[in-house]
Amino acid sequence: MTDPTLIQKLSGLEGYLSSKIKGQSHVIPKVCSVLERGELGLQPPEKPLGSFLFLGPTGVGKTELTLEFSRYLFGEGEIHRFDMSEFQHLDSVKLFLGDESGHPGRLGKVLAENSKGVLLFDEIEKAHRLIWDLFLQMLDAARITLADHQTHDLSGFFIVCTSNIGSQQLLRPTRLPFATLERAVLSELHRHFRPELIGRFDEKIVFRPLSSETQREIARLVINEELARFREKGFDLSISGEALEFLVRKGIHRTLGARPMKRTAQKYIGDAIRMGLRSGEGVSGVVGVGAEGDLLSVDSLPVK
Repeated sequence: MTDPTLIQKLSGLEGYLSSKIKGQSHVIPKVCSVLERGELGLQPPEKPLGSFLFLGPTGVGKTELTLEFSRYLFGEGEIHRFDMSEFQHLDSVKLFLGDESGHPGRLGKVLAENSKGVLLFDEIEKAHRLIWDLFLQMLDAARITLADHQTHDLSGFFIVCTSNIGSQQLLRPTRLPFATLERAVLSELHRHFRPELIGRFDEKIVFRPLSSETQREIARLVINEELARFREKGFDLSISGEALEFLVRKGIHRTLGARPMKRTAQKYIGDAIRMGLRSGEGVSGVVGVGAEGDLLSVDSLPVK
């Protein structure tokens, strides 16, 4: 019988992801469907808990969504991330797969030490073709034998691959409906990968480019999270409208999207606190733009 506590937890999954991931409302229900089936034991036993291929430009939420659902389902530390651009060349394949001398490789080391969680393979299209063949085993049978001859069970993992294939189709100025662009991206995907590999993913999802309003919404979300983090450290701060605009300009990138936003907020708000501490003033009040216009500063006034 299914654990009622698990049912209750899963009932909050879609709302949680919607609060964290902006501009991708078409993605979240599809993702939750796979996640819930996996967690409820409804997947075939010889398959991973679930598998996804996330497509779209950099900075639209593909990796962030994976991090958030991993955090919600498993807690911290149960996501294992591989940058597949590190394994483009034949001489780097052994770093990933191991070798016959008994070296397990990066993947083998993770699988030897963990039996559940999320495996995230970023920019899978950049990996060597020998590694693509490996995914046929992983997605089809949830078992994999690596170059060191060790066999690993993947039935306790969700597998996520991300790709930027077709991103130029999405970033080009156009009035075409998203459904048309989506078909163009998937068509390009089929030109790049073998159909038997593409067909093994439970969901292949194209993420939308972020509108300017969605980018601002993400910026506000990230900034509020940073202010809450600093508040826990005793720095009671709010953000002025001018400072919000400053951070949006610095943290939203033309090609990287919203990806730099978190680091931008950490840097500039952190520097404002640092400078306030160095000046000997109390660090609470409103974060605004400094007199020179290139830094943030704290106006030590009561927070409204």
